[in-house]
Amino acid sequence: MNKRQHLINLQTQVQRLLDELAKDDIGAGFQATAYWHGELVVNAFSGSADALGQNPVHPDTLFVMQSCSKGLISTAIHILAEQGKLAYDERISHYWPEFGANGKEQITLRQVLTHTAGVPLMPAHADMELVTNWQAMVHEMEQLQPIWEPGTKAGYHGLTFGWILGETAARADGRAIGRIIQDEICKPLGMEGDLYLGAPAEAETRIAEISGEAVPIASMPDDMLFKRVLPPALVPVANPEWNLACFHSAAVPAVNAVANAQALARMYASLIGEGVDGRRLLKPTTMTEAAQLQFEGIDEVALAPVRLGLGYSLSQDGDAMGGSRAAFGYAGLGGMIGYADPSNGLAVAVLCNRMKVGRGDRSPDRLVTDLIREKLCHT
Repeated sequence: MNKRQHLINLQTQVQRLLDELAKDDIGAGFQATAYWHGELVVNAFSGSADALGQNPVHPDTLFVMQSCSKGLISTAIHILAEQGKLAYDERISHYWPEFGANGKEQITLRQVLTHTAGVPLMPAHADMELVTNWQAMVHEMEQLQPIWEPGTKAGYHGLTFGWILGETAARADGRAIGRIIQDEICKPLGMEGDLYLGAPAEAETRIAEISGEAVPIASMPDDMLFKRVLPPALVPVANPEWNLACFHSAAVPAVNAVANAQALARMYASLIGEGVDGRRLLKPTTMTEAAQLQFEGIDEVALAPVRLGLGYSLSQDGDAMGGSRAAFGYAGLGGMIGYADPSNGLAVAVLCNRMKVGRGDRSPDRLVTDLIREKLCHT
């Protein structure tokens, strides 16, 4: 079988898989995209963009990316670092003096990127009105106190990650983080309209509705760090405000960027090899540092093993990135992922709108990425 026929077969197989997933779960929608050595080889979509199964997913449907957003904002940070506007080992308070209070004076950009800064807790009074108010959340970040000595442990900064990095970028650059993403990522890669942090009104009708099962955070003991990092009142599906324009248009950088799968995969493809259409967002030396192992061990919040680079998760055995030690990216709630594997010239994104708990090997990201790797990386 020649290469062209092989790739046509792969597209057909991924499409069939998404169709099967959508058929098994009315109201679920999916997109999957893969770039291989800079070439678009998979772009599939299926299912519904609303919970009732009435509006089909299209190629330009936008999904709220959950924590896949962290890979996006981290890429923006690396772009500013390459431009000389940020330095990984500089203190956050150098760029943002008000942040350097309550024991945070010495926290560095590297520590925030690696979830070792010790400030993962959300304010106890946080609600959706607060988290969609940028200036109010900037003030809340200034009031945080580390719960461990910065740099000594890693613990998932599930929401605070985004505001700290976003405001630091804005102070160093002068543009809001959403504008930086549009100017430095979307425009160079020709994907304006396909990815936003802070979606404009004209994009609202294309954003898929989140539905499914609530994450069982409320039943966790009150003293668990995870419950204070991701308060039950703020997470989908229990909070219907995730489906409102007021949330989509706000910048909650750790979790609410919206995109289609092709845009997310294209961003990751632009970080490895020859990039896409001859364009790389970042130099190979920058990406080597960004994807270098910074922490390996047990996450204090998630209570699970992690391998962390600078703002990206690094692949480990059994994850959707396939265990390739060179792979980096970020997964999102519900079975979503965006990642690059430079050792295989592969960049993949899987997005969905149906939240389910405990799917394990049947999670959409695992099923799709395993199939793509099987056909592209072992031939």
